[in-house]
Amino acid sequence: AAAKGPPGKTLAETEAEIKRLAALAEAVQACGENFVSFRMLGVSCYGIKEFLTAAALSLRADMLTELTETFDKANVKSAARYQEISDRLSMAVSSAEELDQMKKYMDASADELAALEGELAKENEMYAAVFASGHELPDEVVEQYWDAMKYPSVITGVLGECEERIVRWKFRFQDELRSDQQGLLEDIDSIGAVVDQFVEMGDIEAVEERLQYVQEVEAKLKSLGNKSELYASREELFGMPQTEYPQLAGINKVFEPYAAMWKMAAEFSRSLPEWMDGPFTDLDPENVTNLMDTWYRGVMKAAKTLTGPPKDVCEKLKDRIVAFQDNLPMIIALRNPGLRDRHWTKMSTQLGFPVKADASFSVTRGLQLELHKHLAVIEEVSEYASKEFSLERTLDKMQGDWTGVNFEYMAWRETGSFILKGLDETQMLLDDQIVKTQSMRSSPYIGPFEDRVKLWEKKINTIQEVMDEWLKCQQGWLYLEPIFGSEDIMQQMPTEGRKFKTVDTTWRKTMEKLKTTCEVLIVGADDELLNSLTKANGLLDEVNKGLSDYLETKRLAFPRFYFLSNDELLEILSETKDPLRVQPFLKKVFEAINMLEFQDDLEVTAMLSEEGEKVKFKTTFNPKSAGGNVEKWLIDCEHAQRETVADVCWRASENYAVTKRTDWMVAWPGQVVLCIGSLYWTTETEEALRSGKMVEHTAVLNAQLMDIVEKVRGKLTKLERKTLSALVVLEVHARDVVVELTAQGVASPEDFEWASQLRYTWDEINGERGVMVRMINAAIPYGNEYLGNSSRLVITPLT
Repeated sequence: AAAKGPPGKTLAETEAEIKRLAALAEAVQACGENFVSFRMLGVSCYGIKEFLTAAALSLRADMLTELTETFDKANVKSAARYQEISDRLSMAVSSAEELDQMKKYMDASADELAALEGELAKENEMYAAVFASGHELPDEVVEQYWDAMKYPSVITGVLGECEERIVRWKFRFQDELRSDQQGLLEDIDSIGAVVDQFVEMGDIEAVEERLQYVQEVEAKLKSLGNKSELYASREELFGMPQTEYPQLAGINKVFEPYAAMWKMAAEFSRSLPEWMDGPFTDLDPENVTNLMDTWYRGVMKAAKTLTGPPKDVCEKLKDRIVAFQDNLPMIIALRNPGLRDRHWTKMSTQLGFPVKADASFSVTRGLQLELHKHLAVIEEVSEYASKEFSLERTLDKMQGDWTGVNFEYMAWRETGSFILKGLDETQMLLDDQIVKTQSMRSSPYIGPFEDRVKLWEKKINTIQEVMDEWLKCQQGWLYLEPIFGSEDIMQQMPTEGRKFKTVDTTWRKTMEKLKTTCEVLIVGADDELLNSLTKANGLLDEVNKGLSDYLETKRLAFPRFYFLSNDELLEILSETKDPLRVQPFLKKVFEAINMLEFQDDLEVTAMLSEEGEKVKFKTTFNPKSAGGNVEKWLIDCEHAQRETVADVCWRASENYAVTKRTDWMVAWPGQVVLCIGSLYWTTETEEALRSGKMVEHTAVLNAQLMDIVEKVRGKLTKLERKTLSALVVLEVHARDVVVELTAQGVASPEDFEWASQLRYTWDEINGERGVMVRMINAAIPYGNEYLGNSSRLVITPLT
């Protein structure tokens, strides 16, 4: 890596910049004259030359100062690290492990020393750069530099001395290891004699002395084991063959079963007085039973391996353990945590004398009372107490499960109120506890706390009822709040509005109370809350019924409202002051009206289809004249639609006779073109049937089709092309019908084959001229419902 100069630059870059600045100062001084004369004046260049020269030399001096500081820090760091390595390699060692660490350190230092030599080389480069610049270094910097430069030769000597000491230490520690191993073998022989003596010892009454003897031998064996492991690890360090100590393993194997037996004897001997005469309330039946089982298994195992006096001790210990085990059923029955005063009273009555296992009671006292002879009575009462205790703990746990369970709520939109959320876990807990409580009520052991269970059952049932009513009220409030938030709805339904306001007040007060306390057990068990929510839900039912009746009234007034859902109809009715809010629902109310054209004064002047076709109304209307009743001005819209379609059909029919057919087809709405086209086809076909000119009529139809094809090839708008597309389908069908009638020889309009076709005619309908659609003897008024500019895919005999 390149030597580093001041921060951010390499040494080469720094050196080049120092040279450049020196050359710049010389160039400024050599450049031009100090004073230049002109005809009218003279210019002095001395000041600017001095300024530029001083600036260049100042920058050069700053860079040299930074380079000197970097150079000095590098020297100090290198010297310190060299000294640290030298001190570490010069340390004395006192064990084989420290010797191994020293050797590893010396081996690892080789790479670092090579890196340090590289750092010294960079420092030499920096020294050369400073020297070449003519910059004078402080004496302490120069001394630090030469101090660092001496270390490579010094460290070489330190490494040599370290290697020599490692060799000497290795021989010394190897000799010490052999001596220590010999001492270990002697200690093993010594402890072996002690163990041989120990395994012949008996007398169970001297158990405490034997236990102390065991602990001393164990401590000695552990110490010898640690030494054997230490010496083995040192042999591995020195590369020496591993020495095994089979005598030590054999001694441990012989000693362990005897030591275990005496430990069990000591533990039992210490525990027995406490269990027999100590406070009965301190006994833990489960712990006593586990210890007795463990000791019994241990004694049985030891009896199979021990010999001599220790075996006799083992047999006596087994007899004592078995003797105490006879007391375990009594201890377990009397230490039942479920036993209460009522159970002690019942037990005393059945036994005929007072019994209570309190702090003054003991196992010895129980034996004196001969309670073991009445074990059946005691166990019966204890079992009954266990069943009751189980139910009591279950009830306590059920009540404890509600700790920290709260009603969670969240702000609801811009209403200023809140709604409940996240009730799934609460409901699961409630369902589970209702089932458990009902099961407890049917238990034969419920007697002592039946009243408590009944109270708890009533509480959780009340919570369930409150939650059911609360959620029902929330659902109704969420649905009705935006509806009755509209002034228009409030004016149209004042009675229901007042009822909802009462519910809304109840709801807001209830949710505000949650801020004070939201614990389910407190809030949910409030009978007053249950009553208020029940009343609120009754009012909501009345409001919903009134709302349904109101909507039905509106639908009866304008049947097309049946095409809308309740929510859509309510959205329309809630904004009666703004007729434009009806626009999104027009396509559901009318077949093809997608939008209405409103003027600035809200006068409606035209209807627009989804395809973008616009038809101006013959008679315009204004929703404001309906007085806020949407159904009234929609009825006006329905009338205007039919009046307009009828008028356009009549005018298009008159225009058909005086206008070129291809021009006429694109001058009128698509629906009207199809209707009047079919009407003229009916008239012309009947005339051809009467005159017997069906062949000529077919030719005319073919020519009209070709005219349409030619028109389609020209430039048309999207709407015009759609009109012609539907017209082609219709006229191809009409041509095919005429061809079929000609082939069948139909010669009269009264012929069934013609009468079975769909025919359009002008007729008198309710005193007005209108289009009638006929087939056979059926005749239906056209209806004049605006259908937009819809397409036709195909026409079949059924369509």
